[in-house]
Amino acid sequence: MACSWATVAINISGIIRLSNALTRVEERLSKLACDCLNITSGSTYHQDTITMPIRSDWIVTLWHFGTDSMIRYTGEKFEFTWQVAETVLVRVYTKDLKEKGTRIRLERQEYPNKTFVEAVEEKLNAHC
Repeated sequence: MACSWATVAINISGIIRLSNALTRVEERLSKLACDCLNITSGSTYHQDTITMPIRSDWIVTLWHFGTDSMIRYTGEKFEFTWQVAETVLVRVYTKDLKEKGTRIRLERQEYPNKTFVEAVEEKLNAHC
């Protein structure tokens, strides 16, 4: 799931918005799976027949937390990466933001490998 153009804030409002979006994805995936079974088997399945893990149990394998510079950057493109911990990578690079021009982005990539609920709780508690 990518959201470069509709970023999610690390606050209660942002987490609620993300949770709602993941719920819609869960519902659509479940419906798609049911529809595919109905088409391929020729029989009628009920939505309850498909076991789709609820989004709160999904595993967060990677997420990015980033911020862009306020001013345009007109120098050469670059990218620097540092692994600062076993599950954390930090990147600084140039990114073209269409109408906003090229900006410098500072980004932290994390690999929590935890359920959505566990990962979100950990992230929110880290910012308290």
